[in-house]
Amino acid sequence: MRHRIRPTPAGRAEPRPTSPWGELAQRRLAVLREIDAPTHDSLRLALPNLLEALGEDTGVADLVDLMAQISVEAPDAAVALASRLQVEPEVFPDVVALRKWALYGLQHHRNDAMRRQVYFESEDPLAFADESTEQDAAHLLRRRNALLHYLGGFGFRQHGLDLHAPQPAKLAPPSVAIGNEVIRFPRRLPGVGAQRRDALYFAAIAHAAAHLRHSPLRRAAGNRLPMLLAVMSLIEDSRVERLMQHDFPGLQALWGSFHVATRESAGFEFAGLAARLARALHDPQYTDPNEWVIKGRRLFEEAAAADLHDLAEFDHIARQLAIDIEKMRLRVPRDYRIAPVYRDDNALLWNLSAELPEDQIRTVVKRDFELRRQEGLPPNVRRIDADLRRHTRYPEWDHRLSALREDWTTVIDSPRPPRRGVPVRTATRQRTRVQGLERTPDRSIRLARLPEGDELDLNAVVHNVIDLRARLAPDGRIFRRHGRRRRGTAIVLLMDLSVSTGRFVPGSFTTVIEAEKQAATVVALALDSERDRVAVHGFCSNGRHEVQYAHIKDFEEPFDAQLQARIASLYGSQSTRMGAALRHASTALVAQRADHKVILMLTDGEPSDVDVFDDDYLVEDARHAVMSARAHGIRTFCLTLDRHADRYVQRIFGARNFLIADRANAFAGQTGQALVKLIAH
Repeated sequence: MRHRIRPTPAGRAEPRPTSPWGELAQRRLAVLREIDAPTHDSLRLALPNLLEALGEDTGVADLVDLMAQISVEAPDAAVALASRLQVEPEVFPDVVALRKWALYGLQHHRNDAMRRQVYFESEDPLAFADESTEQDAAHLLRRRNALLHYLGGFGFRQHGLDLHAPQPAKLAPPSVAIGNEVIRFPRRLPGVGAQRRDALYFAAIAHAAAHLRHSPLRRAAGNRLPMLLAVMSLIEDSRVERLMQHDFPGLQALWGSFHVATRESAGFEFAGLAARLARALHDPQYTDPNEWVIKGRRLFEEAAAADLHDLAEFDHIARQLAIDIEKMRLRVPRDYRIAPVYRDDNALLWNLSAELPEDQIRTVVKRDFELRRQEGLPPNVRRIDADLRRHTRYPEWDHRLSALREDWTTVIDSPRPPRRGVPVRTATRQRTRVQGLERTPDRSIRLARLPEGDELDLNAVVHNVIDLRARLAPDGRIFRRHGRRRRGTAIVLLMDLSVSTGRFVPGSFTTVIEAEKQAATVVALALDSERDRVAVHGFCSNGRHEVQYAHIKDFEEPFDAQLQARIASLYGSQSTRMGAALRHASTALVAQRADHKVILMLTDGEPSDVDVFDDDYLVEDARHAVMSARAHGIRTFCLTLDRHADRYVQRIFGARNFLIADRANAFAGQTGQALVKLIAH
């Protein structure tokens, strides 16, 4: 940046004072100004009050980068946050916590602009600043797959596991909540040591399964008082757990480890008495001196001995106990939380909208529609065009947070590309063979007793020695070697269809996308359809919500003239969100049965997208996608026409899994070499 020169009283010139922000932050601010000028102006006013918290230049740059990302998706939310930081700098925790908070708001309110705006205007950014809360939340996310398997063991595979919305650390964490499709856990587990977390998760999941198996759900609450609902829920918790223990006796010890309420620790308020009754109903060895607890245990055991499925009898018991609590003039506290800690909030048991049940709602809507039709008024219905394309959500790796953001990107399976352009030339339709694929060694086949080979056949050597000592003529065929058989391969040829592929390859008059088309055609024609299954896919992106994925040729389709014309009609547009495309291609390959599974990426540059301004963000996400594919036995290889690709392609694909082509006319041939490297070795 040039300094403007101004004269000094002594006649000398001195540079204008430099900005308090470094060069990196200045570049990011310039980008933000082009994207969203109001957010830029508000943030410039807020930065002086945040410099102490931001620290060095990279902290300012990271904050500006975050504001730019929010501006792309929700400009109003970005302006609201920037203005809030200007007026209330004390709500700024640090860049990492603010990033978690902002991205949570963008993700969870992506379909509700009003709630998203309220979130950025009034929710507490310090919700992600508590270190212990973040550790507890991260532990649950790491254990999610194991917990889902545990839940599936009870027969519930359709439910997911997630965390409650963030909240300030000063508030008590919410209870576990069971929904129709997801079970939500609190982000913070106060008083639960690290060694007890897993046991708590398993206990909560088993309790949720008990409700899903044995409880009537969404019962009309009617005009029942909160006290009666609380006692009925307590009795129902114990009833379904008793039923569950008949099928899974080991749950008695798992749940019992969390029943620790006593007269001394729980006290005599309603919450304490409820916890003591819960323990008395679970643990036959526990003795409690309270008359209400003793009565509850006696009535429950009598009903349980008769029939645990008699719901009306247990409701009657709960009503008697609730009346006794009312006589003691106890009330359900406003912050009442069901004990022990693994039990859920029982919201799944009740429908609190008893005044207008669901069937009556439908009747009212239908009656309103008929009245409007009879009066000649248009029905309050608007026509919308349904998007019939398949949308698939994938996670994305955030290297700044070292976290995998669930369901962050959306891959849209685009319809077939239109027939544009001319079909490929007849010369390219002739089937050619890629040299090196026909003689692939297979170590599962061993040819023995050969006159020459790769190694000695020890059995044949022993027999020859025996013949010599017996003074017989030895056979002489004492070698063996591996057989030669081509193993079956499933290949996804993944073409970069971004707008940059329309440029010419340096030193030629061939565009990048034309070179990719030639390479795709050579691969599809060269491989043997009886042994190799080839799919040709392409991708481009317009932000994380719109990663377009084209199925140009699927595994089952023959590569005929129609598909060759389809490849010829391709053209480049939009950006390159590589990680999401790699995950989608990996999903397609996981379903295939083959000896080798390969993704061959054809591209012209590094990953980029319109809503990402960090140079390393999409590179690290693509690297994570490659590692995830490798965990499923899928090899990835990149063939690129970018002569400066060394700085990023090795980070993504590994030192031996890329090839840089320097000439357009050699690109198709080097694609064949890459296949030999992937399949034959």
